Amino acid sequence: MSHNVVVIGMDAGPPNYNAAMNTPNDSTELPPSYNSLFNQLQRAKEESTNPADYALKACGILCGSIIITIIFAISSAIPITMIIIGAIYKDQCTIDHKIPIWLIVSGVFGCLSAIIRTIQNCYSIYKKRQNESYEQGKKSCITSVIELFIFSWFICGNVWVYSAKSSVVTDNQLDPFYCHATCYYFAFWVITVSWIVMALLCCCCCCILVIAGCGAGIASIFSSK
Repeated sequence: MSHNVVVIGMDAGPPNYNAAMNTPNDSTELPPSYNSLFNQLQRAKEESTNPADYALKACGILCGSIIITIIFAISSAIPITMIIIGAIYKDQCTIDHKIPIWLIVSGVFGCLSAIIRTIQNCYSIYKKRQNESYEQGKKSCITSVIELFIFSWFICGNVWVYSAKSSVVTDNQLDPFYCHATCYYFAFWVITVSWIVMALLCCCCCCILVIAGCGAGIASIFSSK
């Protein structure tokens, strides 16, 4: 009886295309994940149990992205300016002395919040690059308290600044309704622009969530075929 033995030596050429495609793959390892923003949103949608849970996770992912981290780092210049202007004109707003105080306090807590959030986002990005799990929606108690105070103080600023809009005087220091133009109008536009930015961010987040949800739905349809 003869046996045909095929010996593959070191000089054997690579397998052809058909042989490579028909070779069974017993490996159960998944390919490395691509940590793009879209993939993270799609993964959050798959892991979420309801739309509210998905919205919470998606907002955490968006806030933890490197773009948002850079924006938070740059935006720290605004609180610093608030501190400076509030300190300079602290005694030049007789219509309501709380307006420059509002600028100073808002600037201090704004800087503190920007520093903490930037550190958290940088740590989150570091964990992602190390392929370690990190819960995006998790917040420390200190961060939550600071954000709650900032929001409450922001509402107080709205009341103090907008209520003085119709009666403020900026050209007569002896007038009891006087407030330095730089101090008042800077506070006024900081509040107004903040509302505009918040509205734009809400619209952008909603658009991203809708696009991500539609993309995940289309991908699931094609994958089921």
